[in-house]
Amino acid sequence: MEERLMPAPRVFVFGAGHVGTAIARAAEAAGFRVIVIDDRSEYADPARFSEGTAVLSGDIDTALSRYPLTAADAVVIATRGHRNDAVILERVATSPAGYVGLLGSKRKKAVVTKGLTAAGVPPASLERVRVPVGLAIGAVTPEEIAVSVVAELIAWRRGKP
Repeated sequence: MEERLMPAPRVFVFGAGHVGTAIARAAEAAGFRVIVIDDRSEYADPARFSEGTAVLSGDIDTALSRYPLTAADAVVIATRGHRNDAVILERVATSPAGYVGLLGSKRKKAVVTKGLTAAGVPPASLERVRVPVGLAIGAVTPEEIAVSVVAELIAWRRGKP
């Protein structure tokens, strides 16, 4: 019997603040290949992450030119504000990424979705975005949020809804 080994799925974490950092660490521990992207060089510092995590200081265009998204990739958006989230989401919502999640509330989803729909992003592309990202476990701390997000990523990786 032949067993095919597939590389671990990549998880792109946009935002290297306290929550993004916790998500990156938990995702790596769960066996994902992690790429962290932040436009703030002091946050996108490889010294803040393990050797197995790729860290990129740059914007969405820099990230996607270096790492084109595929259906085997997951994207988690955990930046510092609605404007940054919307810029990234506009680019990844229509991408082939197999999973797209946005940190935030249902209200945030409504605000961002309304703006992106007005900008011409197809509603079907926005409907697939998971907001709030993660399983509903009542998470509060960055580490708890990371567990909830990575649990959802594991379910996606294993083909569970």
